[in-house]
Amino acid sequence: MKIYDRHWFALLALARAGALQGEIQLSTVTLAEMLNTSQQTASRYLTQLSKLGYIIRRMYKRGQYIRITKAGEEALLEVYRDLRAIFERPKIIEIEGEVFTGLGEGKYYLSIPYYVKQIVEKLGFEPYPGTLNIRIKDEKSLMNRLLMETFKPTAYIHGFSNGKRTYGSAKCYLAAVNSFEEAAVICIERTHYGKDVVEIIAPVCLREKLNLKDGDIVKVKIRTSIAP
Repeated sequence: MKIYDRHWFALLALARAGALQGEIQLSTVTLAEMLNTSQQTASRYLTQLSKLGYIIRRMYKRGQYIRITKAGEEALLEVYRDLRAIFERPKIIEIEGEVFTGLGEGKYYLSIPYYVKQIVEKLGFEPYPGTLNIRIKDEKSLMNRLLMETFKPTAYIHGFSNGKRTYGSAKCYLAAVNSFEEAAVICIERTHYGKDVVEIIAPVCLREKLNLKDGDIVKVKIRTSIAP
């Protein structure tokens, strides 16, 4: 759902005040000053945002408390993506990290036909049953890792349930690893790793192809596209 223009500025003001991170105390007088409007209008905006499900308001004796909901966050992101599509162009995001031996989860999941079929259809290659795992060591690469996920992925890999267990989804971003071009970063919905770990899939065993061992430093260049 597209957010109305007048709601956008009120929601943006609340986000700037910290309501996206958690519940904040904010009076309609303060919001009116932030929006350069009347207290009555600010109060009406809050009522409308609450009805839309974009915020939660709680009234206490000590004042009014407001928090932006998940729906409100998505509404902000929708406008953010539109602005990025106007002002930004696709870019290459670079990440550097150290190769390490993972937990073996990649080998298991990349042997499941449902996942493999989607990767073949959406990325154009059959993945080697295993991921190349790298651990980020520097702040710039970590920031780029987080930036990557603000872009639209090359492909969404859908999860499924077999009646006994639910298997999560994943996002893939086309990438090059050192000199090897046909690879992709895979961001798994359910993973034991933190954001400092990057998992990479390819049609070949990248360790063998690039002669890599634990402790080696690799450079990953991710090809992003503008989020819709």
